[in-house]
Amino acid sequence: MDSLKLKVPPVLQVILILLLMRGIASISPVSPLLASYSSVLSVVFLVVGVVFGVSGVVAFRRHQTTVNPTLKTASTSLVQSGVYRVTRNPMYVGLACLLIAAACYFANFYTLLGCVLFIFYMNMFQIEPEEVYLTEQFPDEYPEYTRRVRRWL
Repeated sequence: MDSLKLKVPPVLQVILILLLMRGIASISPVSPLLASYSSVLSVVFLVVGVVFGVSGVVAFRRHQTTVNPTLKTASTSLVQSGVYRVTRNPMYVGLACLLIAAACYFANFYTLLGCVLFIFYMNMFQIEPEEVYLTEQFPDEYPEYTRRVRRWL
């Protein structure tokens, strides 16, 4: 089998969740606490998300391995340098940060449910199957890597 359990690509998931978050924000009250810091927090999380995401893609390109999250047979090397010393999934961390930035922008605590949904979905349908594959592909390196570096942050 060449593909993982993931059926909806992460970028499309983020778009769908952003639409859901927008809908939630339109029918629920603004949080005064978030509204006070909305601009600053949304910019901070946006920048952090972009840095993590771009750093992950750049590291994959340097190691000439795929960034396509739906094909497992295209993985050619285990990337452990750069941002991959901080998190095993910087591109997913980046997308989660973008969703948190949106929740801050909407200034609505209920929209954070979208972030939780994304993380739950990614763990179940992408990251866990990916970890099984990487353990098979790199039986000596990957288990040691997982002991040193956390899945998210």
